[in-house]
Amino acid sequence: MPSAISVSIKDETRKVAKLAEKANRKNLGKAGAYVRGVAQRMIKVSPEPSAPGTPPHTRKGRLKKAILYGVERSAQEVVAGPTRSAIGLIGHAHEFGGTEPAKKPRSRKPRKWKLDIGGHGPLRTDGKSVVGVGRLRTAAQIRRAWDIVVSLPEAKGGMAAPKPRHYPPRPFMGKALEISRERLPAMWHNSLKGA
Repeated sequence: MPSAISVSIKDETRKVAKLAEKANRKNLGKAGAYVRGVAQRMIKVSPEPSAPGTPPHTRKGRLKKAILYGVERSAQEVVAGPTRSAIGLIGHAHEFGGTEPAKKPRSRKPRKWKLDIGGHGPLRTDGKSVVGVGRLRTAAQIRRAWDIVVSLPEAKGGMAAPKPRHYPPRPFMGKALEISRERLPAMWHNSLKGA
């Protein structure tokens, strides 16, 4: 006679799903940090532009520092790339090629000159800004100082707006992901082991 067999089933689907979600967030963060690091290492600090089709150069390192990553918890994905708040749209223009829009002109506060005999004021200009300042000793110097002051962009409410700049593609984030692709799956290996 066969003996009676009893089976007990414990459903831990929710527990496993929660553990998988937690492990996924952790590993997405690792993946984002890795891709960011690869992208940062590809960008060189140089005053010269890079060749089209190669990762861009950065003059002072701002582009490298602007690359961040963030895990989107609800979507269970990671996003990495240069932040608009740090460097505007230049990262996008480099990655895909295109035009960086002209920036809003900066306004300057007019300087406070004392345009009288014994006062001080501009003595020379290059047409855009003051390149020489000094004590005003003669009526001719005062007239010259007034002419300079009214001709400066700051007297007209600001500076001339820079023109848009055009860039050929210099991909760096796409290349960083391509380089990282083989190493990323290993970050998830054994994620739930011992959980």
